Amino acid sequence: MGRFRHFFLTLTAMLLLAAQPCAAADADERLEAFLDETAALYGPTEADVVKKLGSPRERQAVPFSNPYDATPYEIITLTYDGLVVSLYSMEEGQRQFFHQIRIFAAPGCFARGVCRGIPRERLAIALGQPEEVEGNVWRYSDLSGYNEVSFTFDAAGLVDTMTWTAEAD
Repeated sequence: MGRFRHFFLTLTAMLLLAAQPCAAADADERLEAFLDETAALYGPTEADVVKKLGSPRERQAVPFSNPYDATPYEIITLTYDGLVVSLYSMEEGQRQFFHQIRIFAAPGCFARGVCRGIPRERLAIALGQPEEVEGNVWRYSDLSGYNEVSFTFDAAGLVDTMTWTAEAD
C-alpha cells in the first residue's frame, strides 16, 4: 500500500507541475486576445484613433531609437481629456502600432466591456486573476514581457485607471 500511495502522490505532483505552464499559456492567450480586441476598438493607425476619438487636445511626436534596430521610429502621443494614446510610428507613418493607451479620467473602455468604474470582480471575469497585485493595482502581462496591462482601483473597489503599455523589441 505504501508504494501505491508514493506512486500516486508522485504522479499527482508531476501532473500539477505540468499543468502550470498550461495555465500560464491559457492566461497569455486570453490576454493576447484581449489586447487584439482592444487595439481593434481604437484602430491600427493614428488616423483611425482620430476618427474614433476626434481631434486630440495635443499631438506630440518624439524620436525613438531602438538599440536592436537602426530603423528610425517616432512615438506619437495623442492627448485627450482623461485619455492618452501613444503609437510607435515607423516608415514615415506607414507602419504604426500601440505603445500605450491610458484612461485615467474619461469614461473610456478597453475590450470586453472593461471600463473605468467597473468592479474588481467584473475585471476578474473578463481577464482572470491578475499576475501581480500590489496594493490597489492589478497587473497582467504576456509571456514575452512586452505587453503589460494595469488597473488601479478606488476605495470602493471600482476601476479608476487603466493602462496598456507595449514595449517595442
